[in-house]
Amino acid sequence: MNKKWIFILAFALFFAQCKKQSDGGKAPTPVDQAAASEIKVILSITDVSLTNRDLKNFIKLQYSDVFEQKNNDKLLSRLFDVFCEQQIILFKANQSEIQVGDDEITAYLKEVQSRRQDLDIDRQMISNVLKVQKHLLEKAYQDIEVSDREVARFYEANLKEFRKNEEIQLFQIMVNDREKLLAIRSELLNQPSRFEDIARSKSLSPEAANGGAMGFFEKGVLPQEMEEVVFSLKVNEISPIVESPYGFHLFKITRKRKSRMLLLAAVKDEIKSKLLSARMSSAYTEFLKELQAEVPVRIDYNNLYFTYIKSDSGVN
Repeated sequence: MNKKWIFILAFALFFAQCKKQSDGGKAPTPVDQAAASEIKVILSITDVSLTNRDLKNFIKLQYSDVFEQKNNDKLLSRLFDVFCEQQIILFKANQSEIQVGDDEITAYLKEVQSRRQDLDIDRQMISNVLKVQKHLLEKAYQDIEVSDREVARFYEANLKEFRKNEEIQLFQIMVNDREKLLAIRSELLNQPSRFEDIARSKSLSPEAANGGAMGFFEKGVLPQEMEEVVFSLKVNEISPIVESPYGFHLFKITRKRKSRMLLLAAVKDEIKSKLLSARMSSAYTEFLKELQAEVPVRIDYNNLYFTYIKSDSGVN
């Protein structure tokens, strides 16, 4: 080792020792560590550097329902993949000088805050999201369409998808005490019209606030012990008590639909949406591959505030 490198190493050790002494030898607190993590660079594109704070803000804005989930490294890893993709697209959008107006930002902000008023959102973040959307519409999705003929062909080729089995509209009351439910059932046998009111006041099931309405169910969907009971009921008949791992249940059905074939007119929009979604997904994948080959990206997985888990399927 030459004298130059010896001098540099000695100076670095001296500087580190002085810093340690000035800090009083104290270990960083959890608050200090969290603050340091926030500003660690996790993604760089030429002269643009993004940190854990940028990633968290991105998740808050676009995936606010999952932001509060803790210790879910796999989910956070997939959201980070999306974050990286959007930053690449944003980089190209800025190169293309995509413009976003104040009125567009305000409208988007209003829509987001109608769902989550507690979110503190930076207008620049919203501008970036809208730039990504505009760039995709102009460069990746501009020629994508689905004709009525293509919809009809899909319908004819997949008739089994549109054959509906027998369906029932189901309501339930669930409690954790069998004797209590026996008393409720006795009352309902005399006044079946009170089912929804009692569900609202006494049921423990998630749909209690909606009068116990569970929605429509096809035959073959519900657990067998429930299905045997509910599909044997007449409309507005009160069921016997059914026990499950969740508690004790009473059921009522309000409508029955016989097995039938859904007509093309009834499912046309659904089919068109499905085909458009598939084509847009394919176009996005191809467009992103082209950008990834063009845009110089550096990712530092070690700086992430969670442990990155690679996608099993290779699809992010």
